[in-house]
Amino acid sequence: MALVRTALRLIIKWLPLLTLVAMCIVWWSPLGVVAALAAGGVVGSVLQRFPLMGAEAGGAALRSEPLQPFATEPPADDVLLNCGELGMGGPVCSTQMLRDGAIVDDIDVSGGQSCSAGWFDLEGTSLRIAQAWIHSCRVVMVYDEQHKVLGRLSALLPHEFHQALNERRHQHDDRAAADWVCSLPGERTQLQPYHGLWLAPDHPALVDPPQAELRHVLPDGRILLATLLLPDDLRLTVDPELFCRIRPYALQLDGVDSERHVCSLKQMMVSPGNQCLVVRGVLLGADMRLQGSVWLVHREGQWRAISTSAWARVGTSREPVWVDVLAVSDDGDVQCEAYTETWDGSTPNRQPTAHTCLELALEWRETMLIVRARNGRFTLRVPRR
Repeated sequence: MALVRTALRLIIKWLPLLTLVAMCIVWWSPLGVVAALAAGGVVGSVLQRFPLMGAEAGGAALRSEPLQPFATEPPADDVLLNCGELGMGGPVCSTQMLRDGAIVDDIDVSGGQSCSAGWFDLEGTSLRIAQAWIHSCRVVMVYDEQHKVLGRLSALLPHEFHQALNERRHQHDDRAAADWVCSLPGERTQLQPYHGLWLAPDHPALVDPPQAELRHVLPDGRILLATLLLPDDLRLTVDPELFCRIRPYALQLDGVDSERHVCSLKQMMVSPGNQCLVVRGVLLGADMRLQGSVWLVHREGQWRAISTSAWARVGTSREPVWVDVLAVSDDGDVQCEAYTETWDGSTPNRQPTAHTCLELALEWRETMLIVRARNGRFTLRVPRR
């Protein structure tokens, strides 16, 4: 099947040129060349109007993957969520979920990337000790697992701290060493509970907790409902820190499951006669991580997806642009704008693309649709079925 798709794609790509060459051979004259150029252009234009088989740029690629079930029990050990270097070739630091659900950033894991890399416990106490990178400086981090207090010690350099700690452990015991650690000056933070996790009090998730349902009543009385997909205990997910910030929902319209997903209902619009509905949606992987975003269009009982990004043809290369929906009509016409976005500090600057030829992925096509934009704007017709 893959060979057939590749062959069809090559035929589609070269058929306009073959048409031009064939007509020139059959009708070799100045008028024949002009006619051949016109015929090649017409063939190319006609081919682009059909969802011909080729590279999978749209179709099922614009739908979420079947979701896997969550874990049944939270992990018993620390979990390394992500890690990265400080600068090119610098030390490696990480974000970790500790075994009790505490989310801790900036932990030094230069010595390895195992689940509990960087931590050691003071036996018989609730203290755990690691090294962290704060503002490019290595400091000692202490976590009190019983009281959920995270501390950064600044009184001693890490090597001085460990030397003094080892002396106290040798002369006395771990409990005495723990009392000494707790007496050291430093910055201490009381973590807050959040769906099975323990987060810093300034974490955005604590200010904006997830809602179990998002509900919007359309002008004609229909109800658009989004139901939260996350479990009460985020430790059961593959990336608890990610799902503190991103909340995927299952979308329903009048109680009918759409098999589509959203993160909010803030970006939506309805046609004047309530015949078409557009909602900003997301694509989820099997583990519920976000794979991309789409515009979801509902027309005559069917949902269709339009990619929120496109490719602008620039000679033999392509440049990415974003696609926004401006309006939708009752007959399924969706007015779009392609644009680029640059940042001036923390302020985004949006500009309609100057490119006129765009390649856009659509769910009802298996290949990219070539659209012609003027001042970045173009119109799509969503099929009835």
